[in-house]
Amino acid sequence: MIASAPWVVVLVGVAVLAVLLVVALLSFRGPERPSAWTPGPPMSLPTAAGESPEAAPTAGSTTSTDPSASATATASVSPTGSPTPSGSPAAPNDPSRTGTPARPDASQSPSASAPAAPADGDGAITASYRVLDSGDADHFEAQLVVSNGTSRSDDWQVELRFSGGVTGIRASSGPGVSVTIRGSGWYLLSGTGQLAAGAQQSVQLRFTRTGGGEYPTQCTVNGTGCGIG
Repeated sequence: MIASAPWVVVLVGVAVLAVLLVVALLSFRGPERPSAWTPGPPMSLPTAAGESPEAAPTAGSTTSTDPSASATATASVSPTGSPTPSGSPAAPNDPSRTGTPARPDASQSPSASAPAAPADGDGAITASYRVLDSGDADHFEAQLVVSNGTSRSDDWQVELRFSGGVTGIRASSGPGVSVTIRGSGWYLLSGTGQLAAGAQQSVQLRFTRTGGGEYPTQCTVNGTGCGIG
């Protein structure tokens, strides 16, 4: 069989030689060195607001045990200030465009002083006496008008003195009047309340008498002479 097929022997020999050659080559090779690790592209992580992209650590970076490197990394991560968003404008400093009004200068503010009390006018309390009816022998009627010419309310008192023959008096007035008898023919009349500034009070008088003497010999209001007419 071998003589009839010599090429089979040749193929087997060639195969054996090839195996021996491979074994020899593998025995002379040294230990295979591992290939160097090549880092991949850096991975970017999302950063917080106000943090610069350079300060964010990448996925491929390793932690360093060097104190100086740690301090440098800490300083670079700390934000230096909140940046103003590019879409919103900065707040204006012009007080005319803001809702808060500017404070007025204290030197220009008017001093809060109490209003001065009004001074008294040049007027005074005055009175006028006049006879209305003297036709009856035992009585007569008169009128007394008191005027307040001052700028404030005030009391008034009128003193009437008759020479003789006047024996009694009766007085009436809307605002109120009081009569005091000091003696024969001597009377004091005064208002029951203060007379307002610029106001008048009219007093109706009825005297009884035994003779003449319709006009008083003395008529004063608050110590000042009054008019007789």
